[in-house]
Amino acid sequence: MRTGKAGSSKAGRGSPFAALLALLCLLLALGGCASSSAMTVNGRGIPSREFEVEVDRRLAVIKKSNPIELKGDKGERVTAETKRQVATELVRAALVREEARKLGVKLPADEVNRRLAEERGRVGEEQFVKDLKAQDQNIEQFKRRLEEQALVDRLGAKVSEKVSVTGDEAESFYLTNKGLFSQTLMVRVAHILLENESQADMVAAEAKRGEDFARLAGAFSKDTATRGNGGDLGWIELGTREPAFEEVAFSLKPGQVSGVVRASDGFQVVKVLDRREASTPPFSEVKGEAIKTLTNRKKEEVFSDWLRTVYANARVEAGSTGKWDPRLGMVVQR
Repeated sequence: MRTGKAGSSKAGRGSPFAALLALLCLLLALGGCASSSAMTVNGRGIPSREFEVEVDRRLAVIKKSNPIELKGDKGERVTAETKRQVATELVRAALVREEARKLGVKLPADEVNRRLAEERGRVGEEQFVKDLKAQDQNIEQFKRRLEEQALVDRLGAKVSEKVSVTGDEAESFYLTNKGLFSQTLMVRVAHILLENESQADMVAAEAKRGEDFARLAGAFSKDTATRGNGGDLGWIELGTREPAFEEVAFSLKPGQVSGVVRASDGFQVVKVLDRREASTPPFSEVKGEAIKTLTNRKKEEVFSDWLRTVYANARVEAGSTGKWDPRLGMVVQR
């Protein structure tokens, strides 16, 4: 009987303790306790797993590109700095989500997928997959980054929605920033890139006799990027091409064809398709552009000031990673 009572007693004591322990673990997890959280932001925990996965991903990318970076004392510094960078980004993202909830800012249901489709279309599917692999990311991780950026954009629009610019403000901005609206001397150029000088002489002679330049480019140019569109390089400005090329291109009038131009990758024959002289348009012609530019600048300033206030008022516990600097809005070394 004593044995039975003892067994019954243990069971009676063990069951409530087990239930209490389970409840305590649940409450701690929901509250973001130190055991399950890498850090806390205004009382909310950031899961350690989220922090560790991102740190490991970045260190793996560094190791893949330059393994020496992670060795010895330098490796310890790089690892510590990587952890602080990740911590900073996670804290900022948490603050953005919190402020978005307060202000009722939400993303449209298809916003992330729309941005994902845009990115894939911008770089091409093959390059997109390569970029993901190079960064050791999966599609879900990439979509989270897109979601964070989209939320920042929406929040910025909300915070700065009352910003406006008058015509007088725009004109004053134009007068003190005319360089932003000035047009530099530019020429629209087509070229034919050839392997040897004798071939280039022959092509230049045919082009000067009136042979269709686009046809010659399609038949002879070794520049695969432009020969399909007649050798058209688009608009260029001074300082963006080789000096020898620019000297010829900017000396020609629209419709004129050059002689042979020696290039670093072969020989070129150049034709100027159009020319736009340097000029500064009057305010009346660029008023809309000036208003838009100044409005965007003021909105960025308002949002930046607002973010600094959010960072300054945040209660952040960064744990062993470092400490939150409210002035910088960063996790820094202790």
